[in-house]
Amino acid sequence: MRSPRLFPTLGFLLLALGETAAGMGQAPDTLESPRATLDTFLGGQLAAEIDWDKVTSTLAFEPSVSADVRRETAARLKAVLDARGLYVNMNAVPLDADAVDPETGRAEFTPFPLRLPELVLRRGADDAWRVSAGTVRAVDDLYEATFSWTARRLLEVLPPVFDRSFVGLRLWQIVAILVLLFVTWVGFRFARPLLAWGLGRFGARRPAWQGDALIGVAPPAAWFLTVLVVRRLLPDVRLPVLVNQGLNLALDLVLAGLGLWLAYHVVDAVCQRLSVLAGKTETTLDDQLVPLARTVLRVGAVVVAALVLARAYGYPITTLVAGLGLGGLAVALAAQDTLANLLGSFAILGDRPFQVGDWVLVDGHEGTVERVGLRSTRVRTFYDSVVSVPNSKVVNTVVDNMGRRQFRRMKHMLGLRYDTEPERVEAFVEGVRDLVRQNPRMRQDYYEIHLNRFSESSIDVLVYVFFRVENWHEELSERHDFLLDILRLAKRIGVEFAFPTRTLHVDDLPGAPPETVVPAER
Repeated sequence: MRSPRLFPTLGFLLLALGETAAGMGQAPDTLESPRATLDTFLGGQLAAEIDWDKVTSTLAFEPSVSADVRRETAARLKAVLDARGLYVNMNAVPLDADAVDPETGRAEFTPFPLRLPELVLRRGADDAWRVSAGTVRAVDDLYEATFSWTARRLLEVLPPVFDRSFVGLRLWQIVAILVLLFVTWVGFRFARPLLAWGLGRFGARRPAWQGDALIGVAPPAAWFLTVLVVRRLLPDVRLPVLVNQGLNLALDLVLAGLGLWLAYHVVDAVCQRLSVLAGKTETTLDDQLVPLARTVLRVGAVVVAALVLARAYGYPITTLVAGLGLGGLAVALAAQDTLANLLGSFAILGDRPFQVGDWVLVDGHEGTVERVGLRSTRVRTFYDSVVSVPNSKVVNTVVDNMGRRQFRRMKHMLGLRYDTEPERVEAFVEGVRDLVRQNPRMRQDYYEIHLNRFSESSIDVLVYVFFRVENWHEELSERHDFLLDILRLAKRIGVEFAFPTRTLHVDDLPGAPPETVVPAER
C-alpha cells in the first residue's frame, strides 16, 4: 500500500497560493463541535508532520481497528473529498457543540447533503463530534467509486521515480494529465466520423430514419462522450480540491451544454422520423403534432438539464420545483393571454376543429391552415398573406371548416324567357337532371332541379346540386363543365335565357288606348 502522503491534500492549492483557511493552520486539541472536528481532520493533514493519532481520532472506529487501517481510511476519505472537489467552507460548519440537524432533530451534521450524503458527523456519548461509524464503513466503497480500478492499481505498482515533484505536481500526475489530453484528441479525431458512419449505416437500412437530422447527431454525441470520459477520469489525476472544484464545475457546465446540443439533434431526428410516418397516414392531425412535439421536447430538455445541474451542485430539486411553482403562479397572473394561447393549442389538438391544409374561416380570416403552434394558428389567405390567429380566439370563436366538406354545393337560378313554351321548359328541366345523373363527380342521391318562380323578367329554374371534389380548383373545373353542358342543352332544345327587360305604356290622349312601346333593355 502506498504511503497516504501520496494522496492529494486539501491544502495543496492553498499552500501553493499562500492562502490559509480560518482555523485550519493547526489541528485543534478538542472535538467539541462539527467545525473543530473538521479542523482536526482536514487541517491535521496539511501539516508537514501529520499527527495521525489526532487525525484518526476524528473518525468513529471500532476499538479493534489497527492504526494502519485507521490512517489509510482517513487518507482515503480525504482523497475522495479532494477528487470530487468538495471544499469545506468552515464558515458554514456549526461552531456550536449542541448543533442539531433541522431535518432529523439529532445531534449530527452533513456537510454535503446532496453531493456526498454518506459523510455525516455525529456527537457521541462522550460529547465529542466524530465522523460517524456509518461513514467510516462506507469509505472504501466511496474510494472505489471515485477512482478507477486501473488508476488504483497503477499507483500501487509505479516505481518511486514517479513520486518526484515538478512545478507542484508529481510526475505520475503530469503523465495522467497528458493521457487526458490524448483521450480528448482521440475523441475529437475519431469518435465523430465513427459515429457518423454508424448512424449513416443505421439510416440506410431504415428509410424512415434517413436524412441529415440523424447524421447531425454524430458531432454532439462524440463531444458529449469525450467530455464525459474526461469528467470520469479527472479524479484519477488527484489534483487539489480547489482545482477539482473549478474543473468539475466547468466540465459539468460543458456537459450540460453538450447534452442540450445532443438533445436538440436527437429531437430533430425523432421528429423527422415522425414526419415520415405522419406522411403515410390519411389524417393531417399528426402533421400538426410533429412541430408541437419538437417544441415541447426541446423546452423539456432545457428544464431537465437545468434541474440535473442544480441537483449536482447542492440545490435541492424539491425546493427548485416549489420555487418554480410559485414563480409559475406569478407568471400565470402576468401572462394570462400567453397561457390561454398555450392551453388553446392543446384544445385545438384535442377537439380537432381543423387540420393542416384545411380551408377555414376563423375570426373573420379565410384561408388554408399552415401550422398550429403553441401560441397561434397560421392561416395562409387566398391573397397569399399569412395571418396569425391567437389560439385563445380560435377556441372561443366560430370556425367554419370548408375543408371538411364532403360535397361542394352549387345553387343557381336559370332565368328563361317568358315566351318559352311550357313543353320546352319541361324538356330543359329534365335535360338538366340527366346531366346530373350522368356526371360521376356529382352527388346522385340528392339534388333539386325545378321550375321555381316567376321573376320580373324571367321564369326561373332552380338548379341545386353538389359536386364530389377535393379542392376549390376541382370545384371550379366541374362548375365550368357543368355550365357549358347546360348552355349546349339550351341551344339544342331551343330555350333562350332571359335578360332584364321593362315594357312602357304611354297614353297620348285621355281615354285613348295606350300605345305599346318596344321593350328597352335595362
